[in-house]
Amino acid sequence: MKKNRNTYEYLGGGLLFLGISLFVLIVSLILSIGQQETEIDINEESVTSRYINVSFPVTQAETDKPVVIDEKIDESKQGILKVEENRKVLTIPNTLSENEKAKLEDIYSIQFTQDTERNGVYVINITQNTDIAALEKELEVDIETDIPVKMATDTIDWGISRIGANQVWEKGSGQGIIIAIIDTGVQKDHPDLVSNLTTGYDFVNSDTDATDDHGHGTHVAGIANATLNQVGSVGVSNSSTILPIKVLNSSGYGYLSDVAKGVYYAADNGARVINLSLGAPSDSDTLRNAILYATRKDVVIVAAAGNDGGAPCSYPAAYNEVICVMATDSRNMLASFSNIGGDISAPGVSNYSTYLGSTYKTLSGTSMASPHIAGAAALLLSICPTCSSFEIRDLINETAIDLGEQGKDILFGYGLVDLTSAVEKLQPTEEGLEEIITQTPSDETEPLQDTEETTKPVKKVREENPIVPEIYITQPTETRGNKYIPTQVGDIEVKYTLSPVDSNSKLTKVVLYLDNEEISSSTLQEDTFIVEGPLLNHSQHWVKVVAQFNDDREAKDQILIDLTYLKSLQRKSSRSVLGISTSIFDWLNIFIGR
Repeated sequence: MKKNRNTYEYLGGGLLFLGISLFVLIVSLILSIGQQETEIDINEESVTSRYINVSFPVTQAETDKPVVIDEKIDESKQGILKVEENRKVLTIPNTLSENEKAKLEDIYSIQFTQDTERNGVYVINITQNTDIAALEKELEVDIETDIPVKMATDTIDWGISRIGANQVWEKGSGQGIIIAIIDTGVQKDHPDLVSNLTTGYDFVNSDTDATDDHGHGTHVAGIANATLNQVGSVGVSNSSTILPIKVLNSSGYGYLSDVAKGVYYAADNGARVINLSLGAPSDSDTLRNAILYATRKDVVIVAAAGNDGGAPCSYPAAYNEVICVMATDSRNMLASFSNIGGDISAPGVSNYSTYLGSTYKTLSGTSMASPHIAGAAALLLSICPTCSSFEIRDLINETAIDLGEQGKDILFGYGLVDLTSAVEKLQPTEEGLEEIITQTPSDETEPLQDTEETTKPVKKVREENPIVPEIYITQPTETRGNKYIPTQVGDIEVKYTLSPVDSNSKLTKVVLYLDNEEISSSTLQEDTFIVEGPLLNHSQHWVKVVAQFNDDREAKDQILIDLTYLKSLQRKSSRSVLGISTSIFDWLNIFIGR
């Protein structure tokens, strides 16, 4: 018995060892697979995934039960909409009377729907007997299928301070500017939105009650302009007016014809900005004509790029007249779900905003990125009401924080919107400005000869308004392009020097900003700030030093710290620290003591 028991113990120990070895093998293989999936290519010669948050979970948006609204419902526009070839849309230059519609229905075997007509956009149902070619010839129009569009939010999951909106509200917050939210509608009695709401229109149910029965439009509206009332959330342009236009049903779907009519309605009812957090995969003459109409009325049109993970901008974002917005996360990396190839980037991951039932919710998607830009446009227009839509668009692009490859690139466009820089460019301070004045003779100087040359204005600086000294960041220095790329983990020293300050301009303090947030200050003309390592938790950070003077003038310098390469290397080295070998056999050799 003793011998057998020893034998069993020996066999049991062997089986235990084999079991542990098998378990280790399986775990190591799983970890090695995970390593292959998450390692980032750091080839500097091309645009690679080092700028993309490849690990962001793409999950289907929560399906909320439709809210019961006491109003007339058009059942044909409810639920998940699919392409119906018999549903057509046509746009004619004049309004048809009921007799004219009846005559066309009788001759061409068509039926006009009960949809509200706007700017000549009509929807018809056709049959097998409908002669489309003859009808197009009769009306001198092109007839196209009224394809469905859907909202751009496909993920659940954060950005006002990241774009610097809270830094410029004293200079402008959207006052007097109307933003049209063309979406699922807006909750009209939400406490964070009600004071900014005006009456809109519901093209799904053909009435003036654009009540949200999904939640998407309410969330989008809150990002653009929830009020600054010490509760809930706050929008980018918190004093602008919301024009709610409902074109999507309680399932988040709608027809292209309704979107086009919504654009016409917005342009005709005073909107300076239109937000379209929705999209379709293909072009449409009907939608393009509506976009062109609004553009001619000097409206800034902003749209979500789409959530198809690397696909081109969807429509209407793909039109040249529309600002196509991609989504970034809190590390300034492109969200894995975002489409690419657009104009600008904005926060679109885990954005907290208003929601149905007078509540708040975090959602993710290019739908959330788009209203950041729409709100930014409204804020800038409130500061410069005479600026054209093209000037506002250029201002946003030119002042954006460059992300990814240097210059405009396919992943981030011109970069991350930066309202502090945009407002500063729109409202420059007097620092360093030379005033153009006409030179006149003084008592101490010889009178000027009355010639054509002396009557021209000349540049002269007022002695009471001297040139503001310049400030320079001397460390770190740019590694490539306009970026500093660290080579190791840890704190970063930011050194600056300020040119001599004259007696008429006293230095108040020098402030260090990290991503538009003040983190330190000094009163010296030369000093060193320390940016602590734990603060550098994103892929890219905007570091700025601003010298402030007693006469309210400022001087500044800035640099972008790019950590994408370093974080890629960290991910690789961290696996070695955790004991994960590139080879299971190496690990087993250690385990058995060889």
